[in-house]
Amino acid sequence: MNTVVQARCERAVPEVGGVKVFTLRAQGAHAGFLSTLQPGRHVAIHYPDTSGTLQERLYSITRRQDDDLFEIAVKRSGRSGVSDQLHSTLQEGSMVPLNYVAGDISLASIVDLEHVGMVAGGIGITLPIALLRELATRSRSGLRVPEVVLMLCVPRVVDIPFLHELLELDLTMAWFSLRVFVTRECIQDSGHFMSGRPPADALHILKQPQAVVICGSHAFAQTFRERTATIFPAARLLIESFTPPDAPTAAEIRQGEAAAPLRLRLADSDAVIETTPGKSLLDMLESSGVPVRSQCRAGICGSCRVRVSAGDCRFEPDFCLSDDDKEDGYALACCTFPLSGELTVDLKSAA
Repeated sequence: MNTVVQARCERAVPEVGGVKVFTLRAQGAHAGFLSTLQPGRHVAIHYPDTSGTLQERLYSITRRQDDDLFEIAVKRSGRSGVSDQLHSTLQEGSMVPLNYVAGDISLASIVDLEHVGMVAGGIGITLPIALLRELATRSRSGLRVPEVVLMLCVPRVVDIPFLHELLELDLTMAWFSLRVFVTRECIQDSGHFMSGRPPADALHILKQPQAVVICGSHAFAQTFRERTATIFPAARLLIESFTPPDAPTAAEIRQGEAAAPLRLRLADSDAVIETTPGKSLLDMLESSGVPVRSQCRAGICGSCRVRVSAGDCRFEPDFCLSDDDKEDGYALACCTFPLSGELTVDLKSAA
């Protein structure tokens, strides 16, 4: 999977809401790699955080301009991670390594449908905008496209990336409708904009979608997965999340430390790792030098599937394991937060 390709930054353009759009050109990549650079999928970038520690992070491909030329949109987080370092250092002429392209959501996922709903939170707009641009290109060429309703949730109007483009699509394309919920700013409700968080029944504005694309933080994606499954049980859910699950609270950590010391026992080697609660099982294993397959770190891809037993853990919702998988002891390391006791981790049986 890890085919390292160097990409040259051709442009770096600021967008609103602390977002910067980078145009990257893959250098000397083979045709197989280039064919995977589809808008809606995400590219794995190998880049340091602000402390200089190399990390791998995934960014949605928001536009493809040529076979080897594509865009990503990166939001500055303020948490000293890879995104902040990209904002600070990636500029025209800079090189950045691409490890691979992943993700299952692209134009092909929705183009043959009649009705599609989209729900996005904040920078989660990157997936819908990628798909909408592809649909708009088809529409301008006279090809059929589905009817699409996008429900976007943002803190403030000024924080909406690509707002001009979204409004233009809404006003010029009969197949597209935009509805925006502004959650942290008092505004006057209008045709496109509504004040406050969307109520549980707000999803009815999506009409009767055959598929719903959901993209946002882990908590956002989980909330709207549950709501969508209740209101539209027959709809296919296409979910992406760009943040890991929330770590345990200080109270949970103190309670775990008071119960029993935390130890991880690796089933294949019987090695024991002494650690402390507060991080995901994936982070604990990686920081101890134990290699674990991973990609999204948000419960989407299923790459970090392991089998766990004993010990006290908090399991955050994921988006890929079945109930039968969980009953058999399988979990995703990125969504598992050990708290106390000895936890047995079987990496091999989940391969």
